[in-house]
Amino acid sequence: MERSFASLSLKDLVEARDNYHWHLTSMTNVVGTAVGLYYVRKSDPWPSGVRSARAEHPTAVAKEPRTFANSEVRSYSWPCVVVLVERWVDPEEFGTGDGRVPPGDMVPKTLYMPDGRTVPVCVVKVDPSEPARDLLPAWTWPKSMVGGGFPLISRSQGVDHVASVGGLVTDGHTVFALTSRHVAGPAGAPVETMLRGRRVTVGVSTSKQLTRLPLSEVYVDLPVRRTFLTLDAGLVEVGDLDQWTSQVYGLPALGELADLSERNIGTRLVDAHVVAFGAASGRLDGRIAALFYRYRTIGGYDEVTDFLIAPLPGSPGSQPGDSGTLWHLLEEDTGRLRPIALQWGGQSFIADSGTTNFNFTLAANLTNIIRLLDVELVLDHNRGAQPFWGKTGHYGVAALACEQVTSPGLRTLLRENVDRISFPSGGLDPDVIDQATKDAKDTGGFMPLADVADLIWKNLGTKVPGGRDTGFSGHGTSGPEHPTHYADIDVADADGRTLRQRCVDDPAKVDVAVWQATYDALGETDSSKRGLLPFRVWQFYDELVAALTDGDLSRYVCAAGLMAHYVGDACQPLHGSHLADGIDSGPDAGKGKGVHSAFESYMIDFKAGEILTGLPASVAALAQNPRPPVSSGHDAAVAVVQLMDRTAHTIDPLALVDAYAATQTGQTKNPTHNHAVLEALWTQFGDATIDVLADGALTLAGIWEAAWVQAGAEQRFAPGDLVAMDRDALQALYERPDFVPSLDLDHVGAALR
Repeated sequence: MERSFASLSLKDLVEARDNYHWHLTSMTNVVGTAVGLYYVRKSDPWPSGVRSARAEHPTAVAKEPRTFANSEVRSYSWPCVVVLVERWVDPEEFGTGDGRVPPGDMVPKTLYMPDGRTVPVCVVKVDPSEPARDLLPAWTWPKSMVGGGFPLISRSQGVDHVASVGGLVTDGHTVFALTSRHVAGPAGAPVETMLRGRRVTVGVSTSKQLTRLPLSEVYVDLPVRRTFLTLDAGLVEVGDLDQWTSQVYGLPALGELADLSERNIGTRLVDAHVVAFGAASGRLDGRIAALFYRYRTIGGYDEVTDFLIAPLPGSPGSQPGDSGTLWHLLEEDTGRLRPIALQWGGQSFIADSGTTNFNFTLAANLTNIIRLLDVELVLDHNRGAQPFWGKTGHYGVAALACEQVTSPGLRTLLRENVDRISFPSGGLDPDVIDQATKDAKDTGGFMPLADVADLIWKNLGTKVPGGRDTGFSGHGTSGPEHPTHYADIDVADADGRTLRQRCVDDPAKVDVAVWQATYDALGETDSSKRGLLPFRVWQFYDELVAALTDGDLSRYVCAAGLMAHYVGDACQPLHGSHLADGIDSGPDAGKGKGVHSAFESYMIDFKAGEILTGLPASVAALAQNPRPPVSSGHDAAVAVVQLMDRTAHTIDPLALVDAYAATQTGQTKNPTHNHAVLEALWTQFGDATIDVLADGALTLAGIWEAAWVQAGAEQRFAPGDLVAMDRDALQALYERPDFVPSLDLDHVGAALR
């Protein structure tokens, strides 16, 4: 008889599990249960037509044990009760003889309800262990303001306990930091953090706390007995509100709360993409693996958590120190982040090989916590705009890249130096950056590295310390630094092919001699017009490896921050095109003039909020398709050419010029930053702009990490070495003309290794 399980509701699943509570928990092999959707082995073929749930799983063929690592939720997965077992037992192993498993310990395939309903069971093998902790957690301490994702410290019985700030909430007259109760401590206990390098008290724990409650009191319509729901939330009354921000570190601005109750929570949430920023782990990407996970039974009572969250493949799992982190539902269609859950713990499951731990997150429904504590989320306190390109474009790409590396040591080093390379995410405000960079230039102070190439090096050394320009041109100063920022590789040759196409088809053509010959054939002999952007990145890659090999982390951080500028240029479509500022020759000469600043600067600043909202989804999507590995300077240059190629296909430079030109009707006032013009560009290129920015950040992070791996840096440096570098030492490096010297195409070859 065929059965359809698709109509089963969450209430049906919870009721079935509750009815079979004693039967399932009495089995020695069962370590936990949950409700959700059926996990299908990745090796199983997709159905070729309409097939029932029963037909998907024939019993005649023996299959490998089902695990979280080798299985997935598919579009046709059906509602079920998920049962986690320590050992996978094949049917023939059950029996009554010696060495046989008692038949009573066989997990049933179907749960039969008194009224005739049937609920399927999905058995998953796990090997529970303690959550794995990095030897060197990537703590990110606030430099200016405290907010979500930063660590909080409480002290009990002489021991420090560290957790994450979830976010800010208010009861209408007082603002609190939301975190995990077991770290917040008893009412009146001081709570601290490291602010600007000093340990300071930033709040006091309150009596507004939640531990656990009967699940039937929280979800009054769900038919459950003898079950407690873990909440583990606490409020810290903040001291100086000006020291706090509602902005979660490393994430864009948050949307409204994902309001969930038993009336709307359901299996549709299973496999949903969620993101967070934990104090110990940094950026976290996961999916909801199951709902109402029973992780423990004591004295005949179940203890349950709302969400079991699995890390996405290739993403780091949560670890101790992340308790208190807010998780956010990523709406795939809009890119919005909606707060959904508060992390309170973790569960580690060992993968198939027995050597890799998957750190799963245990989290409570944020709606329940907000309701039971009688508070509301604060979403707009001390938040600044965070533009990319534009005035602060290169700083934005660099800051995003700092969060994409995976090597623990490198992740720590970059986070410690994010305010040397760029600005902390809470400080990427155009006005703040404008003033900070202006002051640095005027006073000869330290300039954050990602825009040194523009703000310092494109100046005469007699005017700005460290300037590398050597003369004047019709539009300002000039020197060998200028052509390193672009490469017009979309000009067709006599065969109708571009240098970009030739290099993508044959990476061996990313060669100085080939490029020289190509420019010569096109009649371009002026060194200032022979762009060499990929070779500039090659130069910096060589310096990264050399610095690490010499044990000089200051040189590595300086070169990494400076390199960020050029990779940022490579993901701007007009930096790889002869149409850099419109059409400059022929009958259409002058068409689209002004497009460069309109697109790169003003539109990006104008739409900063939308860009930030869309970036997490874009980064996550692009990260699923890894780039070819980089293991040399030549590979890094090839990676940049490939980035430029992807960028040109994502945003066609000619289409961009045409779109801008179409807005220039009559005497458009302030044509490069007229809001109607910028809105028109955004309508046509907005989503693509987000994608190329994300691609640039991922490419930059990959090149940084490749040099780190090539030099064996993870084993070379001790934890105490991975600290913030001295600004004066960094400034002394970038002001030296011989530090990764600026060379034109005819001279750079000798500097490449």
